[in-house]
Amino acid sequence: MKTKVLVMAAVFAGLASIDGPVLAHHGAAAYDMSKPVVLKNAVVTEFIWINPHPLIKADFKDEQGNVQHWTMEMGSTVSAQLIGWTRTTVAPGDIVTLYVWQAKTRVPVGRFNKVEFSDGTTMRDTQTGADDGGRADTGVRQ
Repeated sequence: MKTKVLVMAAVFAGLASIDGPVLAHHGAAAYDMSKPVVLKNAVVTEFIWINPHPLIKADFKDEQGNVQHWTMEMGSTVSAQLIGWTRTTVAPGDIVTLYVWQAKTRVPVGRFNKVEFSDGTTMRDTQTGADDGGRADTGVRQ
């Protein structure tokens, strides 16, 4: 009985020691990264500048006129700042074209790719927005 308790304690301690690092980071496995969904004339409803990932919320009318409420996760806040993003880069009411890697479940959520503003400015995500060999846009919009 004592041996069984010691073995169970050792197994529990081993599992507990690997639990943290295994769950410490996530990737893009939940998103369909084969082709971004393009949301033309989307209206930004909220831009949440938080750690670890800023969020862009926008409303988009599909071909049938139904409004979809999208939420997109960006790369890290620090990385976004390095390529020119600020908490005011996008604002509620902005009418933009958004590119997003949609969730594989096809709900209106995804990993942000890039945004095109009405003035022609493009801002990309820190990790998935580069379509030029890994060099993301460094154009600053404020």
